[in-house]
Amino acid sequence: MPVTIIAVANMKGGCGKTTTCMNLATGLASAGYRVLLVDADPQASATQWRSMRRDEQAPFEVIALPTAAVGREIRAIADNSSYEVILIDCPAGGLDRARDGNQDIARAAVRISNAVIVPIRPSPVDYLACSNIMPMLADVAAVRGELRVLLLINQKQSSSRLGRQAREAALEFFVTPGLDVKLLESEINLRTAYAEAALAGQTVLEYGSDAKATEEVVALTSEVVECLSASVSV
Repeated sequence: MPVTIIAVANMKGGCGKTTTCMNLATGLASAGYRVLLVDADPQASATQWRSMRRDEQAPFEVIALPTAAVGREIRAIADNSSYEVILIDCPAGGLDRARDGNQDIARAAVRISNAVIVPIRPSPVDYLACSNIMPMLADVAAVRGELRVLLLINQKQSSSRLGRQAREAALEFFVTPGLDVKLLESEINLRTAYAEAALAGQTVLEYGSDAKATEEVVALTSEVVECLSASVSV
């Protein structure tokens, strides 16, 4: 089966890219896929998480490639391995490519990806900051052709007014001409279980302390697989 490459990207820090990557990777592995998580962020959060595990086993592999050559490196891995899904944890960064090498890394990752998941926190300030990634995604899509962009509402406080209005606002902010943008039905709420699991070197599916968090990750996994059904089949 051809490998499916998914970049998890946002120019804004603190929106939950690494947490999304780790939990989705576990969800996909639990569904039977051979998964590689590529830590392309110089901050190396996913690599540090892997080093915190007390055992030698993890449901998926993690390698660090915080370089603008990440696209070439991943393509070589994809061509010479049995991985079915490769997730890329992209770095945050600004719009000035001359000053910010992180954007070059993110752009290189997006260029080789079948889809990009953009985690977004549901607030107007975060939406404005996160929308900076859309021009870059549109530029890549214009050159390489169709690119699926999956918006994920993340760290949502379900009881707040902003949380209830998040979906309508996201559609207004992020729909972009020339991009295939989909707002995922799945949402990730702000739960301590995500942080607790990470501190233990685990994900919520392994940690098992919060049934609702587990349900969220399972739902996200199923929806991502469905969205990419052309290249990833259940």
